[in-house]
Amino acid sequence: MSMQESGDSTPAQGTATETSPLLPRNEVNGTSSDNRRWDLCKLFLVAAVYFLHRGMYDRFVSVSFILSKDINEHWYLWKYRQTLRVLLSLLTIGWWSHLADVWGRKPIMLISLTGTTLSYLLFIALPQAKLPPDPRVYVGIVALDCLFGGNIAFSGLLYTYIGDCTSPNSRFMLFSALKGLSLFFYAAVAGFVIVLLPAGQIFFILWMMISSVVALLNIVLIIWLLPETLQSPDQQLPILKVMISPVVVFLQQPWLTLTLFAYAMTPNFEIIKMRFGILCSEGPFFYWWYSIFAFVASVFALLFLYPAILILYQRKPRPLQAVLRFNRRLAYTCLSLDVFSTVTVFSIANSNRIAHLVFAAISPFTVAITPAIYSLVPSYSAVLFGSFSVIEALGGMFSNMFVQSFLTGATPTSLIIVVSTEPWQYASF
Repeated sequence: MSMQESGDSTPAQGTATETSPLLPRNEVNGTSSDNRRWDLCKLFLVAAVYFLHRGMYDRFVSVSFILSKDINEHWYLWKYRQTLRVLLSLLTIGWWSHLADVWGRKPIMLISLTGTTLSYLLFIALPQAKLPPDPRVYVGIVALDCLFGGNIAFSGLLYTYIGDCTSPNSRFMLFSALKGLSLFFYAAVAGFVIVLLPAGQIFFILWMMISSVVALLNIVLIIWLLPETLQSPDQQLPILKVMISPVVVFLQQPWLTLTLFAYAMTPNFEIIKMRFGILCSEGPFFYWWYSIFAFVASVFALLFLYPAILILYQRKPRPLQAVLRFNRRLAYTCLSLDVFSTVTVFSIANSNRIAHLVFAAISPFTVAITPAIYSLVPSYSAVLFGSFSVIEALGGMFSNMFVQSFLTGATPTSLIIVVSTEPWQYASF
């Protein structure tokens, strides 16, 4: 498997392969391995804070729409906002990722967080201006966040930063831990915080202010803690050329991107599985099983199970090609199991309660697909990681469309705009 950089590759870079990565580990970061580990610890602290306030932000956007005046008149805007977020990110991800390869990782991280913080401040300022809440204004605020890169660009930069500090042999464990942190802080901690929100607009503004302070803290942590890891800046390319980089990446790696896209379409099917299970079951045990097990199992698998499997696999030194082959087979195996679980659950429906419970329990353990695929990217380019990030978000967008259509009986035409955000759609990260 080989992959070239999006755009023109410099002679010093050439083509990356499984047996010849783009840059040897000791050329990525001039510091020692101990310093690289410390840099990664600081990165994970930054990532945890980011996932926390990002989860709060996305939920506050939903609450803002619900509290808006004339929400029924502009209900389509609430359903359209997720599509708008992904499409704007699709247009801008190539540019911001390319600038991360030219200017550095830290500046683009800060730009992305600046856009999110400005969105926070606008959400806080609107009620203070005593203007009637307008859903169209909220859509514009969401668009502002996306034009600054948003969470999709920031996600790609987190993967890029880890790639800068590690060798391809050890990326999978760190990518898996990053995905586990995103699920825990975005879906669990931020969701718990929003549940504590008392009723009333005053408390809503208070929590928005607290969340904006967390976002500002995130900016301070990036400036204070994170060193720059870009060692060989790329030459700046024309904007139109870098904007189509996700398409170029898809054409260069169709099987990897299709696998990631296909898996990104499945997490929201957990909603249907859970509702089937609750409707087909009796008693509180089954209700709590379907409500909590998927989340707990996914976090456990990402943070502990799959890193332990890779550690056991690498007890003996193994060549890079063998490790990448293991990651690729792991991704395809997990995808096959996820498809099998989904098809089986939908097929048996409410015919067998125990069988439904058992087969529905398989999918949460297939979460290794995303970190395994990202670990197969044999490059330190932010353009590549950013392109994979937006392809993953596209899969989540279509998943939302299909699931919402299934639950509401929408017509095929309305699939273009029918989008909703579910609390555990951690694939959107």
